[in-house]
Amino acid sequence: MTEQSGDLPTLAYLGGMEALTTTPIVGIPPTEQAKVFVPGTEELADGEIRVTALGSGDPWIRRSQASGSLLIEVGNPEKDFFFFDLGSGSLANFTALSLPVESATRVFLSHLHADHVGDIPGFLGSFSKAGRVDPVEIWGGGSEDPALGLPAFVENMVKAMAWDTASIRGVRPTTGCEAIAHEIPYDRKESIYDSSGVTITSFPAIHALSGAVGFALEYGGQKVIFSGDTRPSKHVVEAATGADLLLHECFQSPKVYATVTGLPLETALKITGLAHTIPSQMGKILELTQPRMGALWHLDVTPGVDAVFEEIGATYDGPVTVTQDFTVFNVTEEAVTVRQAQVNEAAPPVHGPSKTNPDLDPMPTPPSWWKDALLHI
Repeated sequence: MTEQSGDLPTLAYLGGMEALTTTPIVGIPPTEQAKVFVPGTEELADGEIRVTALGSGDPWIRRSQASGSLLIEVGNPEKDFFFFDLGSGSLANFTALSLPVESATRVFLSHLHADHVGDIPGFLGSFSKAGRVDPVEIWGGGSEDPALGLPAFVENMVKAMAWDTASIRGVRPTTGCEAIAHEIPYDRKESIYDSSGVTITSFPAIHALSGAVGFALEYGGQKVIFSGDTRPSKHVVEAATGADLLLHECFQSPKVYATVTGLPLETALKITGLAHTIPSQMGKILELTQPRMGALWHLDVTPGVDAVFEEIGATYDGPVTVTQDFTVFNVTEEAVTVRQAQVNEAAPPVHGPSKTNPDLDPMPTPPSWWKDALLHI
């Protein structure tokens, strides 16, 4: 589809530069902001949080929307940032934000579906070649079956990248290819991160199997909730009540989803009913939680998406945003604002300090058959 109907701004993948929101500004921002966010031009203030949708899409991989991923930056002296899920295409969007490769070390996975972890191989391999030397830390849910838990996933992912890792010995430190797994409970709330003024708590999500979780990040007195993929759940409501920003997954209604994907309606009903939240339910969740800003994530954004606002509006009349790739939220005590980012799509790597200074591994001995095959030209 190449045309858009309705009264919403032009969609981002069709060239639009406005966020899809009922309310671009909640409150009064402490400083004046440009209408469009340009990476590298706005330093975060002490106590400020910036959330960027790196991937706003659903399981179908498309150029218009990368698969699920959020980036959360905070205004502490360390300039910390955190990835929440890394779906296919999200790393290309991250590099367009021109943040230092060396600081890309913390990943929180809501669950292990492919559309939420598809860029992990590139995160381990490509970023180490670009300059990261510190190991990656990955948080995620466990499972009743150890083979399905986060530690097994990380171990097997590192094993799958063994050729890639071995290939850079003697050229780049291989420490940046390492991954440390932090298994977290899937059936109860748990404090899982506390450093430099940032706390992150996980809570259970109801999605497909045990092991899915959501996250609450708090910094500077502000709270951002990321539901992960989940059916309507009391755990999300408890975590999100009164939050500054609630980013909640929201699939299209079953009829729309069946039409867009070509799946039988019966299959679409099973997918949405057993694993996801749909717009009519989303309105009720927002009514229960009353966040300063509610945001829908993991939604197929195509012409006609304005119907989602109508469905939600039947039960909720507060601020709502449908996230697209590069939808940016700034959260302060005074305000929550939402904009789209204007980025450099061919941005080179940006560098910063590392925590460690590892030695190079010995360079591997070249295979014997290369000697007669190489052309010395």
